[in-house]
Amino acid sequence: MKRLVVVSGLSGAGKTTAMGFLEDLGYFCVDNVPGNILEELLRLFMSSDLERMAIAVDVRSELFGDPVQTIKKIKETTNALVLFLEATKEELLRRYALTRRRHPLQREEIGLEEAIEKEIEVLSPIKEIADLVVDTTKLNTHQLREILAQSLMNHSGKISVRIVSFGFKYGTPMDVDFIFDARFLPNPHYVPALSLKTGLDREVEEYFKNYPIVEKYIQRVFEVLKVAIEEYKKTGRRVVTIGIGCTGGKHRSVYIAHRVSEMLKEEGISVIEKHRDLEKV
Repeated sequence: MKRLVVVSGLSGAGKTTAMGFLEDLGYFCVDNVPGNILEELLRLFMSSDLERMAIAVDVRSELFGDPVQTIKKIKETTNALVLFLEATKEELLRRYALTRRRHPLQREEIGLEEAIEKEIEVLSPIKEIADLVVDTTKLNTHQLREILAQSLMNHSGKISVRIVSFGFKYGTPMDVDFIFDARFLPNPHYVPALSLKTGLDREVEEYFKNYPIVEKYIQRVFEVLKVAIEEYKKTGRRVVTIGIGCTGGKHRSVYIAHRVSEMLKEEGISVIEKHRDLEKV
């Protein structure tokens, strides 16, 4: 089966890294494709012997046609995975300061910050139709490649769910579709014997079994996700990202994320489980 990946996103957010990774996986990669030749490129791919192709679409693509409408058509007629990479404005400014590269929208009368804001506005329609939105603000190259690898493993046309546990003290993930807050639940952190354990340890699991509210909350999260996933399927979404947070991202959110992941897998749903802040002190 042919595999097609469309990569878009903000300049400086990691598109080059993503395309390099896809090339390493054997994808035929085409960068900076003008909007008006996307359909022709797709026709050539479908009639060729190529099995895998990745197309990069950036802010300059709209200068030569409307890439958004073309990407919508591609999604309707193929099993293409549309990936959108972003980062906070502050992080993009920091990265540009380090590399000293010029933003594609920068001009004498347009500074870097204004160029970034303009790009966010221009590319927002592509972000809205993306199957997977990845915020690379706090990701290193290895972590980004890991997320891409997991997503491509599930590139089967069926919906997959990313469940990410995190600690609110380290910031809220920007690339989640919605968030469940577990901070109101009993906290094992204040039990000396459990403070250095995690939500994946048996001792912490036994602790939570003493509090019916924990199991009740897990069941409610599971029920909401089942309904949401069914509705997302109708929209053609391929990847849904769920954040589950507690204060430090070590006990409550980890336990709930793991339990819910296992419950969804039992329903035959493809799940990618990630614990963002598990190793942090």
